[in-house]
Amino acid sequence: MACVDWVRFESPQDQYDHAGLVLIGEPAGKDGETSIYGYKATTHVIKVEQVLKGEPGDGTIRISSTPMTCTADGESYPDGDPLDTDQRVIIFASKQGTDWFTLTPAQGVLPFQGKELPFR
Repeated sequence: MACVDWVRFESPQDQYDHAGLVLIGEPAGKDGETSIYGYKATTHVIKVEQVLKGEPGDGTIRISSTPMTCTADGESYPDGDPLDTDQRVIIFASKQGTDWFTLTPAQGVLPFQGKELPFR
């Protein structure tokens, strides 16, 4: 297993610029697990409200929460899985093989209750 040194984005605009997929959506439940860098990652079904960047297709998409690596107890989400919510969110994702993953463990999901986007 690898200890990944995650990039820290300065702003939501940086997150947007580095993501292959950006969308507004609502998590609709867990849909199994996958693996990345040797760690378990929970996969979620996302109801897509609006695609802001990329072409994921229509309706729903499967996105996995990128896990933390090298945590003290080996837990994938010591601060909680950011996609384990019933709130509307902005998701910044990148593709690994054929699967979509949140950009980083800490900067892949933003709560989104408003109408104004934090990037252009």
